[in-house]
This record gives sequence, C-alpha cells and structure tokens, in this order.
Amino acid sequence: MSHCPLCLCDNSILHYENKKKVFFRCNTCKLIFAPKERLLNTAEEVEIYDLHENDPNDINYVNFMERILTPLRDHLPYGSHGIDFGCGPGPVVKTILSKENFKISEYDPFYVNDKSLLDEQYDFLIATEVIEHIYETKKDFELMLSLVKKKGVIALMTSFYSDDIDKFSRWGYHNDPTHVRFFNEETFDWMAKEYGLRLIIPTKNIAFFIKE
Repeated sequence: MSHCPLCLCDNSILHYENKKKVFFRCNTCKLIFAPKERLLNTAEEVEIYDLHENDPNDINYVNFMERILTPLRDHLPYGSHGIDFGCGPGPVVKTILSKENFKISEYDPFYVNDKSLLDEQYDFLIATEVIEHIYETKKDFELMLSLVKKKGVIALMTSFYSDDIDKFSRWGYHNDPTHVRFFNEETFDWMAKEYGLRLIIPTKNIAFFIKE
C-alpha cells in the first residue's frame, strides 16, 4: 500500500498493473498515482521533456492551448497579471496572452527556475499539462494556491481519467513515463472542498479553482 501524494492517506488500493507500470488509487481523494519507486529521476525526466515541441508558431499547438485559454479569458479582468506554472521551454501562453494586454510571468523548475517569482502573488495561475507530472502533489498544489491572490483563478489542464478500468488500461495518457498522477472531477471536487475553493469545469479536461 502506498501513501497518497495528494491527501496523504494510506487507504490506497492497487488500480492497474502491467509488466511496465503500476498505479494505485486513493479511496479518499480518488487520485491515481504511481508509487515512489516507479518515478523517474530528474535527469530521466528532463531527457523526455527536452523532446517536447512547444512552439508558439505551431498553429496546432496554439489551438490546443486555446482549449484552456478561451474559457479562462471569461474570468480575467483586463490587464491581469498571471504566472504560467510549468511553462516548459516554449513561451506559448506568454506569446498569446501578452498580445491581449495580459502580463505573464513564466516559471518552470527545469527551464525557468527563477525562485523570486515564487515570492509574488498573481491574479491567475495557469498550468497546462503539468499536474500529471508533479511528484509532490500536495506540496506543489499548495504552492500554486499561495501564488494566487484572493478571488484569483488557478487554471489546470490535464486529461481526466475514466473510472472504467478497461478504458484506463487502453488509455494512452499513462504511456508517457513522466505522467504519474491522474485526476478526475471527483479528485478536483475533493481538492476544492479541502482548500475552500470554488470549482468550475468549463469544458473537457479543464478545471478552474476560484480562490474565495
């Protein structure tokens, strides 16, 4: 049995296993996670991340990012200052939103590791395809919360898992060895209640938390 990295409970059960991987599911917050002994080291992670192509000139990637940016704009006052948490090597969010008079700071522990950015507070935080990679889920989500002002928005994009174990077994999302934490609406609902947040699911695979 493994302790859940989100709620820290020890009531997780084996959810799925094959020759290459094993995942547990927490009975409290419903997070699905890989155990510590199955996690990559930093060098192995970066080797994979360096293969990602986050190009602000790639129209397909820009359209992908618009899945979260389009509903997010409805929650942002003109001229808001946000942080792209886990931005990666390509400034896609900054490139798009800066043209619309939003101010965007970028933070990434591997590519833009400017710790001074973590001493500030922002009107919103956006993390696209990030939380499924984070090992210390509770610690880093609480860091995200600390970075956002009251009434601000934490906007997350990640593929929600299905409760159907057959669908999970065929789900390509967990084939990426850096994808080690999986969420669904139940998980996000637990997080909202635990931290006193308002949860909005504007569209598929998107979760917004409003910091009340």
